[in-house]
Amino acid sequence: MNPVVSIIVPHFQTPELAKLCLRSIRKYTTDIDYEVIVVDNASKDAASKQYLHSVNWIRLIERTGDIATGSIAHREAVAIGFEASRAPFVLTVHTDTIPIRSDWLQFHLNPMLADHNLAAIGTDKLVLRSALQEWLRSAEDAVMWWKRFRPVRVNNKLPYIRSHCALYRRSILDEHSMSYNDKPALTAGQGLHQDLARLGYECRLLDPRAVAMRVVHLNHATELLLPELQSESRFLHLWRGQSRIRRFFQQPEIQAIFGDESLDKIFDPRRRVAC
Repeated sequence: MNPVVSIIVPHFQTPELAKLCLRSIRKYTTDIDYEVIVVDNASKDAASKQYLHSVNWIRLIERTGDIATGSIAHREAVAIGFEASRAPFVLTVHTDTIPIRSDWLQFHLNPMLADHNLAAIGTDKLVLRSALQEWLRSAEDAVMWWKRFRPVRVNNKLPYIRSHCALYRRSILDEHSMSYNDKPALTAGQGLHQDLARLGYECRLLDPRAVAMRVVHLNHATELLLPELQSESRFLHLWRGQSRIRRFFQQPEIQAIFGDESLDKIFDPRRRVAC
């Protein structure tokens, strides 16, 4: 059976996140034929390799040798996944993107099926803040103006579909020979959004609150969990972020998915579209 959606999951040395992400995708994606392509960015830990090799319904691409790190490695991994994908629609997620409801993928796919001019769909930052939190952030921006209002920061404030949960129509990208990695100076997904809009295609930004009812994004989780990526992070940022991740993992329904090893195996051979 041919997949309708190819789900691209870049990964680096966070087996706990990969386990929860993949098991959640398996549990909550039941009505759409899909494939999952995990692109591992040269993880060196045995736990990552052991787990990813144990999941028999994914396509695993292992990068080796000296590769870029951080956001560059992520963007390269997504581009590799795009090249390997087989479906007419391609979804990029992070390992800290966790589906929590059975209609999560339909919510993104159905508008694409209804409108052939719709080239991409997703959200800008999937971070929900209260009015007080937004005010405090604006105050911080004002105090830190020399950092916050640099041209690159101002450009990044313009909304665009971000890679934590972004669905693309492959035929449009192929028609215009567009690649996810065409604009390496921009953040992941930003250049592709700008190019598609410039060509007259719609890139639809979904309501982040509606998406957050279906998908949780544990923002910056890879950085927060790996000591080698924390050197430039502030203590308060690390403490808050790590506490947020611990609280999420402690939820009973999340623990149940995380501990369900049966989700790593194929139940119905007809759904083995990833192989």
